[in-house]
Amino acid sequence: MLRALIIKEWLTSLLELRFVVCSTLCVVLGVVSVVVLRADLEVRRTEFSKNQSLYRDQAEEYGSFRQLERQGIRVDRPPQSFQVLFYGVEKTLDRTTVISDDFLPGFEGDLNANPAVLLFPVADLLFVVAVVLSLLAFFISYDTVAGERESGTLMLLMSYSVPRDLIIAAKWLGGYFSLALPFLVSLLVGAVIISLSEEVPFTPSDWQAFVIAGGVSLLLLAVMFSIGLLVSVRARSSTTAILSLLALWVLLALVIPNLGPYVAELVSPVPDVGRVEREIALRSKQIADTYQINWRGIRGRVRGMSQQERSAFFADLRLQREKMQQEVNKVTADVVRDFESRLSRQTDVARVLTRISPVASFVYANTDIGATGVRHEERLVNHLRTYQREFVRFVAEQTEGQGGFGWDGGGGGEEYSVENLPTFEYRNDDLGVRLDARIVDVLMLVLFAVAFFMAAFVSFLRSDVN
Repeated sequence: MLRALIIKEWLTSLLELRFVVCSTLCVVLGVVSVVVLRADLEVRRTEFSKNQSLYRDQAEEYGSFRQLERQGIRVDRPPQSFQVLFYGVEKTLDRTTVISDDFLPGFEGDLNANPAVLLFPVADLLFVVAVVLSLLAFFISYDTVAGERESGTLMLLMSYSVPRDLIIAAKWLGGYFSLALPFLVSLLVGAVIISLSEEVPFTPSDWQAFVIAGGVSLLLLAVMFSIGLLVSVRARSSTTAILSLLALWVLLALVIPNLGPYVAELVSPVPDVGRVEREIALRSKQIADTYQINWRGIRGRVRGMSQQERSAFFADLRLQREKMQQEVNKVTADVVRDFESRLSRQTDVARVLTRISPVASFVYANTDIGATGVRHEERLVNHLRTYQREFVRFVAEQTEGQGGFGWDGGGGGEEYSVENLPTFEYRNDDLGVRLDARIVDVLMLVLFAVAFFMAAFVSFLRSDVN
């Protein structure tokens, strides 16, 4: 009997005009988003490869390691294959940072990008599922019970002594299958498009992440459909149900995910990067000033020294410079560690506040599984800081024995080459590590789906069909 009821509910949904419209919209949006982002990713990969050699040529033109240390070398954000599905935290088409010894490395939006891009959300698969399909889930489920109660068909069905538990289970399964079908079709078409693109090479790990992300998306649809079914059971009319669901959709899909980070800023404030850099510069200057007090008139003192005295003098200066650099490094590490700790605390607060929305849990899970989310950004910045230390170490090794504080005229006469300059390399975490990091969000979606379905189930068993 359950099978017959499921087929009946499924066919009823398939024959409705709203299902045709919703299915067409879902497939079109899903396919178009993959096609557009695939083309964008191909361009970004090409530009990334070209810029790597271009930035190295620019560094070669500096002419001295002192100039390289001051100007730094530019590094582009490595394009991620999963950006063909989930654009993630990146909002502009081209993002670049400069690695030097002066600033905290990090990516900022490219000011040369089209500013209109920032005015509109990126229509990736994340947007399609979190915003569009979640709304369609409400449109499909709002009159599942309330509409039949109004028309009298629910009472007619109950007159055949059909158990209520089978009715509500069939309504959920039949309605959910009708919602999941167009999404699976769009996902399959997207997979075909990706597999045919040579410029977007998906590894076996990427395909595994693709399947997991699809499963997480189906979990969100299950949650939203269960919420719609619960409201339909509790509402006395389909009009009340749809209005209530629209209000819930605005709250769950728009208000909570966007309001949470702002509340987190108030609860756990973090200084901006510019303020952190100024604090590092101020403390570094204070340390440097304490060492420079004893070095006034160096040029005059050196002129009257013998070669042996001069060698001992510069050896002492190099030792003092190393001590100063150690103090500067310690102060910098302390400031950066405090900044990272406060930023991590603010991020955790934002996650806790927004996780009451299943849409937020879905976004956190899928962006991190696809290596385009906040966790990926934190890991990328940590790799940049590691590269910055390698860059500073390289410059120090090349300038060793040249005075160290610029009285050599800026490095004139040195053999300058960036051939051995380390290159920035980034590698994502393994899929298992990324999934473990977001298992809480996946479990939250499972909990939401079960809780709202059970609430709808119990409410229907106790409800009046009249």
